[in-house]
Amino acid sequence: MHRLGWLKPGLGVKRWLVIAFLGAAIIALGVLSGVRALAAGAQLPDPLVQVAEALYLRELEPAVRAVVASLVGSALVGIGLVGLARAAILPYRTDRPGVSLLELLERRRRLARGPRVVVLGGGTGLATALRGLKLETSHVTAIVSMGDDGGSSGVLREQLGIPPVGDLRNCLVALSDAESTAAELLRFRLPAEPGAARGHAIGNLLLAAAIHQEGGDLERGVARVHRILNVRGEVIPGTPIALELIGTTRHGDTVRGQAQLARTRDIERMQISPDQARATPSALMAIRQADLIVLGPGSLYTSVIPHLLVPELLAALQARQAPLVWVANVDEQEGETEGMDLDAHLAALEAHGASGLIDGILATSLRSRRVGDSVGVPITPTLRLLVDAQGNKRPRLYVRDVASRRTPHLHESSLLARALLDLPLREPRTTQ
Repeated sequence: MHRLGWLKPGLGVKRWLVIAFLGAAIIALGVLSGVRALAAGAQLPDPLVQVAEALYLRELEPAVRAVVASLVGSALVGIGLVGLARAAILPYRTDRPGVSLLELLERRRRLARGPRVVVLGGGTGLATALRGLKLETSHVTAIVSMGDDGGSSGVLREQLGIPPVGDLRNCLVALSDAESTAAELLRFRLPAEPGAARGHAIGNLLLAAAIHQEGGDLERGVARVHRILNVRGEVIPGTPIALELIGTTRHGDTVRGQAQLARTRDIERMQISPDQARATPSALMAIRQADLIVLGPGSLYTSVIPHLLVPELLAALQARQAPLVWVANVDEQEGETEGMDLDAHLAALEAHGASGLIDGILATSLRSRRVGDSVGVPITPTLRLLVDAQGNKRPRLYVRDVASRRTPHLHESSLLARALLDLPLREPRTTQ
C-alpha cells in the first residue's frame, strides 16, 4: 500500500509516469515490428506485431520504423523522467524560487554528503548556528534546552502544562527550507489578552496544538510540525519535560526561573528541577551518531549549562566519539555574564560538568568583536595556554572572524558554520 501512495491524486506524478510508460511501449513495439520484418520466417506473436504495424506508417522500411519509434519513444521517456524529477523535487524549491533543477540537485547532493552535526543550546544563538549549518549539510540536529519560562512560552507552559516551545519554534524556523515565509507566519503574535504584555506567537500555538494532538508527547508533536514546515535536519527537545532553572549567586541568593536568571549577575552555581530529569532517546541517539558536536552559542547559564545538568545528556557527551566544540559568545550578556571574560566562561562550564569535555573553543577575533568603543568578551592570555596551573590540558583555542557585520555583538551564521566545519580538530593539539 505504501508504494501505491505515489498514485494518490494531487501529487503531479501520474501524468509523467503515463508518458514515460507510453514512450517505453512505443520503443518496444517499433523494435518488435522491425525485427519481425528483418527476421524472415521468425515466429513472433502476431497480435503484438499487428498493433505495432498499426501505429506506424506501413510504407516505411522496417529498419526506418524501428529508428523512428526509438527516437519518439526515447523523447517521451525523457519528458516523463524529467517531469517525475521536477515533481519529486518541487517541495524543496521553496527556499530559492527560480533555481535551476541541475543546481538544486547538485546542492542537495553536496548537502547529503555533509557531516552529522549536533548543536546543543537554546535561544537566539542556537537558531543562528542552525541557519548557517543547514547551508553546509543536511544532517543537522538541534538539541534544545527545556528551561525557558518567559514570554508566550512561559504562559503556555503554565496554562497548558506543556514544556516551553519558543526555542523549539525558532529552531524549526531556522531549519525550514522556506525560512522567510515560515518566520513571518510563525513569529506573528496575536493581539494580547487583557492584562498581558504580549500575545501568543502563532508558532507557539501550532506546537502546543501538535503536542496536544499527540497525546502530550513532546517529541511526536515537534515531529508533526517538522513535516508541516519541511524542516532540513531535526529539532529535538533535550528532555521530554519542562525544567526549572535554579541559580545561586556568590552572595548566597537563590534565583529561580530562566527569565529571572537572565537578569542576574554573579551566578556561581546552577541546578535544575527535577535534578534527575531524563533525556529524550532521540537526543542520546543523535549524540552517539554525530561527527561533530557543538555547544552553544547562547546564554551561558540559561541555555548552555542546563544541558550539562541533565545526567543522561552529560553521560552521552562524555561517551561520545565525535569532537566537541564550545562556541564562545561574541559579547557579554547584560546581567547573566556581565563582566566575565572567556576564562570565566570556561571555568563556569567546567564547574558544571564540562571539565575535560571540550576539545576546542571557537572564539571571535578582537577585530570583529569591536562595537564602537566597546569590546566584546576578552580572550585572556591564560586561555591560550596548553596546560593550566594544575597541569591539566586546556581545550584548543581557535580565533576566527565570525561576528556579524550588521550586529557585531552576534555571530554571522554563514561565517560561523564554515568556521566550525573547517576546524582541524583531529590534528595534534596546538593553539591556533
